[in-house]
Amino acid sequence: MADPKSYLFSLSFLLLLLLLHSPTVSFAQTLFVFGDGLYDAGNKQFVSSNRVDASFPPYGITVGEATGRWSDGRTVPDYLASFMGIPKIPPILRGTADFSHGANFAIADATVLGSPPETMTLSQQVTKFSENKNKWTAQARSEAIYLFYIGSDDYLNYAKNNPNPSDVQKQAFVDQVIAAIEAQLKVIYVSGGRKFAFHNLAPLGCLPAVKQANGNVQECVKLPSEMAALHNKKLLQLLVKLSRELSGFQYSFYDFFSSIQNRVIKSKTYTFETGVAACCGTGSVNGSGCATNNVCTKPEDYLFFDGKHLTQEGNLQVGHLMWGSDPEVIGPNNLRELLYLPLDISIVLADIQEAMAAMRPRQIKVESLYDVKKMELEMGNQWLHQVDKASSFLF
Repeated sequence: MADPKSYLFSLSFLLLLLLLHSPTVSFAQTLFVFGDGLYDAGNKQFVSSNRVDASFPPYGITVGEATGRWSDGRTVPDYLASFMGIPKIPPILRGTADFSHGANFAIADATVLGSPPETMTLSQQVTKFSENKNKWTAQARSEAIYLFYIGSDDYLNYAKNNPNPSDVQKQAFVDQVIAAIEAQLKVIYVSGGRKFAFHNLAPLGCLPAVKQANGNVQECVKLPSEMAALHNKKLLQLLVKLSRELSGFQYSFYDFFSSIQNRVIKSKTYTFETGVAACCGTGSVNGSGCATNNVCTKPEDYLFFDGKHLTQEGNLQVGHLMWGSDPEVIGPNNLRELLYLPLDISIVLADIQEAMAAMRPRQIKVESLYDVKKMELEMGNQWLHQVDKASSFLF
């Protein structure tokens, strides 16, 4: 029987050969972002007839200015763009922006289903992408990362309007949402998209706004979190199915649900003073409203900035986990691996991914004692060491 260590080395070495020498290896310089307020880079201000809170302080206080982002500073797409070595991706509705490295279509209050006012549904965001796709070459579109976080408002609205649904009704609604997502992914695929990154839904019942509205801030609200968990399971099943049905379809699936749940329950383990109350707002857990007269002095001590969105520190931790964490947190590829995965790879990826997972140092520390700078350094050194080692064999 072959030595398992030798087998693992052979597979990982084969992947490095492909990454270094494949003529179609992807070094993506383009990022497309779809979703809701968690990812919005400023689109909301262009469609709203009312004052958009995120365009004014205290939003943006950590970076010195409000930018239309629903945070005290940077968001997850901002960090991922930085890790990719490209500028922050501008909102598509800012017509004068430089879109050479992609566009952000996400907008606050977005849903998968329905037609809420003054926002864009997922299908409308994808339509906007289709209308603008000629801004990018076919090669750029095929190598690009397509990043998604959407569905929260679908389930929050559903739970509010259907407080006691049956199991059949819950499944039926989730199936509707997933079917709509599938249709839009296929539109992007036809336009050349191959690399899809999904940030699954948070435990929605743990959001300060939801707990406060429910009147019991001691416990997460069951139904919204249950709907999110059902959605996440079905979404992963969809991505696996599409990877088998669509040639070249590649994906990354990040377990945001568990990351947020852990940080709500064990805040101090992850450097936060609290994962229950928001930094900015009014009420028992600052779950509603956000103004300069009700904002905390140290946003970095909080997981949530307002009742539904993360602080810059929360977004930074999520960005690092999506970029370089292991399969216990994100799989079958993290974003860094997805970035370099060849487009026309013809060998069985499952074996290589399993080999890489076995050889990659376990990053349990990432989900226990979180040290951003140390993890970033370790991830960078690990990747450079692997490439240097492979290069020494080749040349």
